Amino acid sequence: MNDSQDLSPASDLGEEERTVGDLRRSALAQDVLLFCVAFSAGALLVVVARILGSATTGDVWDLGRSDGLLLGGLVAGELFVLWNNGLRQGLRGHSIGKHREGLLVVRTSDGRPTGAARGLLRGLAAAVLLDLAVAAVPIGLPTVLRTATPDAWHLGFAAYLGLLALLVPLLVGMHRGVLDRVAGTEVVRAHGDGAATSAPRRRALVVLDAVGVVGVLAVCAAHLAFMWPLLWRWPGLL
Repeated sequence: MNDSQDLSPASDLGEEERTVGDLRRSALAQDVLLFCVAFSAGALLVVVARILGSATTGDVWDLGRSDGLLLGGLVAGELFVLWNNGLRQGLRGHSIGKHREGLLVVRTSDGRPTGAARGLLRGLAAAVLLDLAVAAVPIGLPTVLRTATPDAWHLGFAAYLGLLALLVPLLVGMHRGVLDRVAGTEVVRAHGDGAATSAPRRRALVVLDAVGVVGVLAVCAAHLAFMWPLLWRWPGLL
């Protein structure tokens, strides 16, 4: 009995000792898992379109079209970021991941949610940085900006700057990252009723997280299968 009484305060203290930076990293991880759900849905739509179009083309898939699988997923994922980390966060004060961790994104001037316009600006900046970060992967992955802009506009170093802008504030625990400075916001703890996601919704989100991970693994496996013939045709070093 005494042991249980001693352990409870320690557990509460450990929860209180989690900093806003720790909670932000956890919230980001949970938003990434939901991004995987949107990514998987976008890739699935591409597969369905290929199957429906195979009646006229004769081919469900080929190596040249396999990039469309990744691009479709990335488009859907970035639209999700624009809504989740933009519009929703501007109106309600939190993304789904931040709500799970009891965080709010508020204006530095008055501590209130930013509103739709500034929220969309923050979400758009997040989507652009994400697209640039994907372009930094050194295997030529298709991205929205690469596909929609002329080759002359493609700047390799911009991709690495985008990746650093996303990762450095999280890794070093900065109070306000690039997105906060763009939108004039800061992340604080939420208090009161509804400050965090309810238990039933948390369980539903865990199921979605698992679906998203399985979906991304399936997309990666499919893309690898389509690229497999090229893996053995790289020119030799000598």
